[in-house]
Amino acid sequence: MYIVDFRCRPPTPQFNSYFQKDFVASVQERSGARPSPAFMNDSVDDFIKEMDAAEISVGVAMGRNSPAMDMGALKFPAGILPNDHLVDLQNRYAGRIVGFAGIDVSNRIHNACEEIDEYVGRRGLKGIFIEPCRAFPGHPDDERITPVYERCLDLGCPVAVMSGPLAGPDISFADPTPIDRLATRFPELKIIVVHGAWPEVVKATAVAMKHRNVYLSPDSMQFRPGTAPYIEAANLFMSDQYLFGTAYPLRNLKATVDDFKQLPFNPDAMEKALGLNAKNLLNL
Repeated sequence: MYIVDFRCRPPTPQFNSYFQKDFVASVQERSGARPSPAFMNDSVDDFIKEMDAAEISVGVAMGRNSPAMDMGALKFPAGILPNDHLVDLQNRYAGRIVGFAGIDVSNRIHNACEEIDEYVGRRGLKGIFIEPCRAFPGHPDDERITPVYERCLDLGCPVAVMSGPLAGPDISFADPTPIDRLATRFPELKIIVVHGAWPEVVKATAVAMKHRNVYLSPDSMQFRPGTAPYIEAANLFMSDQYLFGTAYPLRNLKATVDDFKQLPFNPDAMEKALGLNAKNLLNL
C-alpha cells in the first residue's frame, strides 16, 4: 500500500533546535507514544530506514517560520527554519522527502510572497505551511493573508494551515469556522487543516463536506478522544479529503502506521487516506 506521511520533521539539527528532546519526551509521555531511535540519534539516514520499516514511501517535511508564543505554562520558542534546508532535504532525499516552505504571514521574518516565489515557484517546494495564530495572532481568514493565498493560487500550490488546541493563545483558535470562510472566498485553493481542527472534529468534517478543496490531516490528533467522526466522514463523504500523518517526532513512524491500520476505515477510504490522496494532491 502506498503511504505518504503528510506531517513529519526529519531529525536534522535545524528541526531539532525546535523539537528538543525533553519537549518531545513530555509530549510522548502524555500521549503514550514511543520514541524514535533516529530522533534520539539525530540521524536522517536512520529516519529513512524507519520510513522503510513503516512502509512509508514519502514524507512531507513541514517547515516553520513563526514567532514565539506563550500559552500559560506552555511556552513555544520562535520556530525559525530556513527554507533552504527544506530544499536541501528534498534534493538530497529525492523521491523520499518533499518539503513545504514555512511562511511567516506577518512578514516580520521575511517577505511572505517573495519567499513563496523563491522556494515554491523557483526551487520546487510542494506547498507552504502557515501559522496565522502565531503571526499576528490572527485566524486563517484574516484579510492580511490574502496576498499569500493569491500567490499560492497563481502557483497552484496547497496551503497547510495550523489548527487545533495549540494553534493560538486560547482554544478558540481550534474553531474551523475561519477555514470555512476562507474556503468560501478561495474555492480553488487547496487548504490542508493541520491537526484536523481537533477537538472541533464534527464541525471540521462539516467544513470538509461543504468544501471539496478542504483536506483534514488530523495526524497525531487522530489518536485523541472524540475523533471517531473523522473516520465516519472518510467512510461516507470525505474519502478524498483525509491525509494521513504522523507528526513525527511526536509519534513513532511504524507505530503510527500500525495503529492507523487498526482504525475502522473501509478499504477504499484507508487506501486513499494513507497515501493516494496525498499523491494526487501533490502530483507525486
